[in-house]
Amino acid sequence: MRHNLASAGLEGHWRGHSLRRGFATASFKAGLSLVRIARQGGWADNSTSLHRYLDEGDPWEDNPVTGL
Repeated sequence: MRHNLASAGLEGHWRGHSLRRGFATASFKAGLSLVRIARQGGWADNSTSLHRYLDEGDPWEDNPVTGL
């Protein structure tokens, strides 16, 4: 996998888990439903573990209090 990532211009230490987490987070931020994400990622439709794969993002930029 390292060769593929290097040829894509990505640096750092990446593993399959990194890609799975990135997929889940990016899909959720793009507005896809958790059911669609779960089915594509191999989680059960009502998986509670899927939520642990969703990165919260920048706490300053994604703060729910902003704009109140």
